[in-house]
Amino acid sequence: MSTQAEIASVLQTAVQACAACRHELNDLEVTAWLAAIESFGPEATTKFLLNWVSTNSRKAPTVADLRKALDPSFVEEETALERLFLLVSRVGPYEAPKIEATGPLLSRAIENMGGWARINEIMPDRGDRFAWNAFAERFTAAFGTARSQEFQDSLLPPERRPALPTPKGLHEIGVRAPRAEADFLLTEATRAPRG
Repeated sequence: MSTQAEIASVLQTAVQACAACRHELNDLEVTAWLAAIESFGPEATTKFLLNWVSTNSRKAPTVADLRKALDPSFVEEETALERLFLLVSRVGPYEAPKIEATGPLLSRAIENMGGWARINEIMPDRGDRFAWNAFAERFTAAFGTARSQEFQDSLLPPERRPALPTPKGLHEIGVRAPRAEADFLLTEATRAPRG
């Protein structure tokens, strides 16, 4: 458990790293840095800041930069869209990619866009610039929603968090469809007659 003095010291280091790049942190940024330091720990955050300063970057470090460096599950929109394009190209609609290949955030975005089979159906060729831009905008909206869902889920206790959606390919959907149809017909047959 980190002490308040350690956290304050690391926050001061972050303020100095930003000041070296002529950026003054506002109150919201300070709050974000505090949360990040508590989340990743003072040692890891200090190592990140020292590494950042050693690169002589003119850009001030951000919490997003820290997350990119320390959180393997953190994905930006552009990276996620590129990963989605590669997965569609390599896997196709019949088999779904594993959750390890997509990550939790991209899985949510896939679900928000209608599922794996639907994305394979609507993803345009990159050569068609206008169609690709429209798809990218739709993906941006779905990805933003996925981020919001991830944040909302993080506010819930672990036992109340909903299950992470996993992409389903056409083969898996096809196998499940007859079972669901049979269940529906069985339910209809056992219902008491109206009258």
